[in-house]
Amino acid sequence: MRPSELLRRTLHNWPIKLAAVLTALVLWYQLREVEPVVERSLERPLEVVGLGEDRAVVGLPKTVIVRFRGTARIVENLNPGAVIVFIDLSGVNEGPFAANVQVRAPSGVQIAEVVPAKVEARVERLGAGVLPVEVYAPGSVVTFEPDSVEMRGPAGLVERARAAVGVDLTAEGTVRLVAFDEAGTPLPELTLDPDTARITFRSPTLARKEVDLVLLPAPRDLHPVRVEAPAKVTLVGPPGVLGQITAVQAEAEWRVGEYTAPLELLLPPDVDAIGVVLAKLKVEPAKPLE
Repeated sequence: MRPSELLRRTLHNWPIKLAAVLTALVLWYQLREVEPVVERSLERPLEVVGLGEDRAVVGLPKTVIVRFRGTARIVENLNPGAVIVFIDLSGVNEGPFAANVQVRAPSGVQIAEVVPAKVEARVERLGAGVLPVEVYAPGSVVTFEPDSVEMRGPAGLVERARAAVGVDLTAEGTVRLVAFDEAGTPLPELTLDPDTARITFRSPTLARKEVDLVLLPAPRDLHPVRVEAPAKVTLVGPPGVLGQITAVQAEAEWRVGEYTAPLELLLPPDVDAIGVVLAKLKVEPAKPLE
């Protein structure tokens, strides 16, 4: 097609074509202007940049609340991971500091509020050490591994830490460990390696209880002249079972003579006596009835 012909077709009815384009632009602008603006809040982790590898921060909040606004289309489709919250500690070597919280957000998002907008904490050199592991399992006695873990974090907290503690509440076999100081205060800023312990054996918690000892009578053909046996005995077993026991029967090894012999305690399953229970006996043949 010749240029003159193309130009003629382009300019044909040009007022109508121009009006159509202008109408489309006006409609697009109006739709854009009337799209509702909404607000949304997100809780985002607070990151630290510009800090030396041999330094750590103590006393810093782990998360920050960011309130932002934008058109409904942008806000509703916003990926939370696209909102980055951080403080820049370039040039901070050691000691207390105050820093403004900075937010990096996608285009079209306006930051309305940051809580907190400013943080105060301190920078310490990194320390390292080894902590013994303690695992508590309510209602059970457990063995576990490992028995110690490595810790790393702010030197001041490393010096305070006394144990890596886990609580087995779900009986799943693995518990999360957290460093604690001597006063029982958790120190989550310390990194543990490994940070879990594995339960290798589990048994019910055992209790102790002292109960009466009842010696069963001798056979009819024997006559006990002297019997010296403990009046009470200490038992060990599950608390629920021990709670139902008030006395324990015992059988002696009856025979003629003067001797010391262990007593056989008639105990329910899972219950044992502490130590060997002995009796001193003097036994004679029973006299025949006249």
